[in-house]
Amino acid sequence: MVNINGQILPNDDALISLFNSSLISGDFIFENIILNKERVLFFEDHYFNLLSSMRILKMKIPMSFTPEYLEKQLTDLYTTSGFVSGNKLMKVLVCNPELTNENSNSVKFYIYSLGDLNYLKNSAIQYNLDVFKDYFKNTGLLSNISANNQLINKIGLRYCKENDFNDCIVLNNSKVVSETLNGNVFAIIENKIFTPPLKDGCSNNVIRSKIIELINNNVEGYSVLEESLSVFDIQKSDELFVINIDFGIQSVNSFRKKIFSSSITEIIKNKLNSLIV
Repeated sequence: MVNINGQILPNDDALISLFNSSLISGDFIFENIILNKERVLFFEDHYFNLLSSMRILKMKIPMSFTPEYLEKQLTDLYTTSGFVSGNKLMKVLVCNPELTNENSNSVKFYIYSLGDLNYLKNSAIQYNLDVFKDYFKNTGLLSNISANNQLINKIGLRYCKENDFNDCIVLNNSKVVSETLNGNVFAIIENKIFTPPLKDGCSNNVIRSKIIELINNNVEGYSVLEESLSVFDIQKSDELFVINIDFGIQSVNSFRKKIFSSSITEIIKNKLNSLIV
């Protein structure tokens, strides 16, 4: 089932017009949100992150698009889809009107389920990393939002498949680390945890801010430093992990010839899982 502007329809009836402005121009924005029977996890953070992205893209935000309204749309879809328990990952897509209706005072939204959420299933995966050098990510506010313009990610993931890598580091135009193809990257170096700052072009998302908050408040002896990282910094890390709301925390096993441990990463992972499960 898909919720389109408050109307819940079967998947086969959920269509996007060829004249949709965002489909053509690439400024669909999205927010992936964890939902279960009892709550929408981190909902307020997701809501304001979504509004921030809409303002950056100068979308016309309708007065009716309140936190209460959006939360009800999510929970209504959960119930109507027949879900009775368990964490589900929901995608909220927001776009501009059709090209024939550019003067509309309202955006359009689509909400649908991406399926069950299970952060424990990736724990045994051997995850190896490389650097994707074909293209570089820009910096600035537009690089921080989650949008449907995913060309670097798509090309990079094809490179990974061709070369038997799980993921790749993405560099920005200054040749410093921005993120990976699959998510934000964190490096543990000599009892310090580093992650690229937003100015380096990484995605500004709720799970990133929540993990920074979790480490700073709940992992004794550690705090997160938002500082620029070079490829050499990645190489010399003791531990490396990638985060994304879709899969949680993924330990990196190897980068080129470097093998990483994962003891601190596992502690952080378990603390995150306790918030989600």
